[in-house]
Amino acid sequence: FVPTARVILKAKFIHINIAAGRIVAFIMATPRSKNTPGQKTASEMNTPVRAIPSKGGQASSKKKGPFETKLVPPFEDYWTKEKISEGLKRQELMKGKVRINQRNYEEAFIDDPEFGHDYFIKGLQNRNRAFHDDMVAVQVLPREQWIPIEEFKQLQVEPEISSILPDEELTSNVIADEIDGASVDPAPTNILDDAASNVTCAAHETTPKATSAADDAVPEAPLKETLIDRLYSCTSIKRQSGTHGGEVPEAAPPKGDTVEKFIRTVKVVYIIEKQHSRACAGFLKAFDKVSGRALLSPKDAKVPRVVVPLKECPENYCQNPREHQSTLFICKINDWPSDSPFATGNLMRSLGEAGEIEPETESFLLDNDIDYSEFSADVLECLPKDLPWSIPEDEKQKRGKGDFRKECVFSIDPATARDLDDALHVKSVADGVYEVGVHIADVSYFVKAGTALDAIASSRATSVYLVQRVIPMLPRLLCEQLCSLNPDEERLTFSVVWTMTTKGEFISEWMGRSMIRSCAKLTYDHAQLMIDEPERDWQPGDLPKISGGFAATDVSKCVNILNQLARTLKRQRQSKGTLQLNQPKLVFSLNKETGMPNGCSVYQHKESHSLIEEFMLMANMAVARKIYECFPEQALLRRHPPPKRESVNRLETKCRLLGIGLDGHSAEALQTSLNSYKCQSKEKEVSDMEKQTLLTFCLKVMELARYFCTGTVDEGVFLHYALNVPRYTHFTSPIRRYADLVVHRQLAAALGEGLQFTETTEAVQAQAEICNKKKKSSKIVQELSTQLFFSLFLRECGPQKMKGMVQQILDMSLDVLVLDFGVIKRVYCDKLGIKNYKYEAGNIKQTPCLTLTWEIDSAGEKSEQKQTLKVFSEVEIELSGAKDNPLQYEARILGPK
Repeated sequence: FVPTARVILKAKFIHINIAAGRIVAFIMATPRSKNTPGQKTASEMNTPVRAIPSKGGQASSKKKGPFETKLVPPFEDYWTKEKISEGLKRQELMKGKVRINQRNYEEAFIDDPEFGHDYFIKGLQNRNRAFHDDMVAVQVLPREQWIPIEEFKQLQVEPEISSILPDEELTSNVIADEIDGASVDPAPTNILDDAASNVTCAAHETTPKATSAADDAVPEAPLKETLIDRLYSCTSIKRQSGTHGGEVPEAAPPKGDTVEKFIRTVKVVYIIEKQHSRACAGFLKAFDKVSGRALLSPKDAKVPRVVVPLKECPENYCQNPREHQSTLFICKINDWPSDSPFATGNLMRSLGEAGEIEPETESFLLDNDIDYSEFSADVLECLPKDLPWSIPEDEKQKRGKGDFRKECVFSIDPATARDLDDALHVKSVADGVYEVGVHIADVSYFVKAGTALDAIASSRATSVYLVQRVIPMLPRLLCEQLCSLNPDEERLTFSVVWTMTTKGEFISEWMGRSMIRSCAKLTYDHAQLMIDEPERDWQPGDLPKISGGFAATDVSKCVNILNQLARTLKRQRQSKGTLQLNQPKLVFSLNKETGMPNGCSVYQHKESHSLIEEFMLMANMAVARKIYECFPEQALLRRHPPPKRESVNRLETKCRLLGIGLDGHSAEALQTSLNSYKCQSKEKEVSDMEKQTLLTFCLKVMELARYFCTGTVDEGVFLHYALNVPRYTHFTSPIRRYADLVVHRQLAAALGEGLQFTETTEAVQAQAEICNKKKKSSKIVQELSTQLFFSLFLRECGPQKMKGMVQQILDMSLDVLVLDFGVIKRVYCDKLGIKNYKYEAGNIKQTPCLTLTWEIDSAGEKSEQKQTLKVFSEVEIELSGAKDNPLQYEARILGPK
């Protein structure tokens, strides 16, 4: 073939053949995705191997391998550190984190810190060997290289939205993510087949009866300061540059007309920090005996192809490459030469056959930089040696003011939970006045700063919950035993205790290190049963064992009092303008012997979940307030930036075309719009699918919440948009989140109950970035695990037919919500077996639509029937395992009968 021709082949395997006068290289490329004209995958975007003729068209006397092909022009050399530092100081350069488009390897982005359009990195040359998540320094290109916004939009293809595998910037559960996963099962989403003194918590109150939220009447008399008022109040401590007050900020003032109408393009001039692990899992795709090299194609489309030594491949690879074409290998990337289209690396080991659960799981753990190795001897050496462990006497004396061992303390968790972070207690202290305690495992007592145990926890930053197993942040001796608030065992805790009235009025607050002895481990189902049947006569076997001299009726009374208080707090919190955007969560039942899924369902959120959510939220807010007061420059908080104004504008326009009045100028306005939304047709109520479709529209414009150190940003951007609270942090899950552990140390120092907190602002911010990265990676891995097991479920159980609703119309496909499984799947028109289809683009008056033409065969007579689909159209859909990939699934619309 012509030496300079770019060739993309669909061969199952390739081989290098050195012919007379040229090197012929057949390199397999991943087929272009359907419905994405012009879009290219990582496999396609790598500069292809070219034929290299010798002088005069004759073969060169020295044979040259195709992997020695030079990149023309080569990547630019990186700037010096001194030049980068000077450029950043003069604001001639800017730094940011690279986000590579999963669906187009040649596109990458850098966030605009001023809420404007993202900066665009166009092409591999401009990305200059940076990997996804790397922190880089970039230079803005000349204006003639900027791209008009309208032209840029036409080049973009709408990503496939999926509650099983969301787009990177999709926040699936805006509130639940902030409550330690209390409303969803934090343990593996599987259901295995096997099935003090006497309590005074209600001394002056009869047990409240379960009532609906609508029955709760707002008191007519003016309330004193409520706990919600206190937590939502904002007293400025340090510098402030204008809060948004929960409102969506306008985009930064345009720096001339060009910025407003163009997407600014940039190029990478230096990699400040290699945050990508440079490790990947992939398949061997080509080899060349002459150069002694092979080519590995990563599964992750954001990672470049890697040239590896042929000697590291299996011994019989060259003789029988087909035998290894479905084998997954781990590769460590070492370098990316400036004159090569390929990175270079080494094969570490084989993972096993693709299509099996464990190799696939290990591959996406590796691709997302999740440490799943066993804990080292140095780490295990940090654990207590004298077992069984008990609280030392001197420690009990230190915590005398926080001794809750005789109170009716209990935990409420998912049935499969083993790491019990939190417990509650409530007791009456006067007529209509209660003491409520939130008790959180004191992990900081066991994990000391500067130890090997602390280092591994800091690096992992979070436990990772897969469908079939958990990858813990801490050794199991801690997370499942010594730190876990197991029933009838004395445990060290950090407590936040309030005294409040039944109306939620604030009386007092206490925080400190404490001790508890939980009397019961309840599940959400147990607590819900108590709420539904407050007067039930409990029989042996109805509940787990209850210790400490308490009875089932005592615990039931406490649960109902807490539930009534939680209802009041939630109503008052929602009056402050909070936003609740939740998506369905899929859970599985697994066969105990095979580990394969034999059932799945959407997780049901109950009132017992809300009970826990409210008190965890309150504790997180209270601690955020305290540590910021004491450490205004070093406090580790969590913020949720408002969505970008341009994104909200597009959402409002889209909804207007659908006949929906949506106001997105603030979290409160958006939630009000969602609450008042009604179907266009007044003859029927709004269906659950329509509500979820609208929620998905809103989720798509949301930013990700993130940890930050208060000394690095102005106070005006501390706000948590969804909660609409001025300060927020994570305190309630230190067993499985390192951020919470840092917050515990800060709180201990603030209360004078621990070592002084001496970490610098820079060190806290660096840890915050690690926590942000690991939390995001954990979420991606959890979604991939769910997708893997859902595909296996469809393969095992066969096709599933049900109703769906159109969420998005594209030119050759459409996205459909299947609420029964909580998934959104793209359906391709060319796979429906229809005669033809017609796409009508949207305009200022209407949304896009697709008209499908079906061929109907009735009693031997053929006819045609047209079906016009638009957003909110209901369809019959079939989900089934993909024929060409056992670990993927596909969807198709069922035509008229």
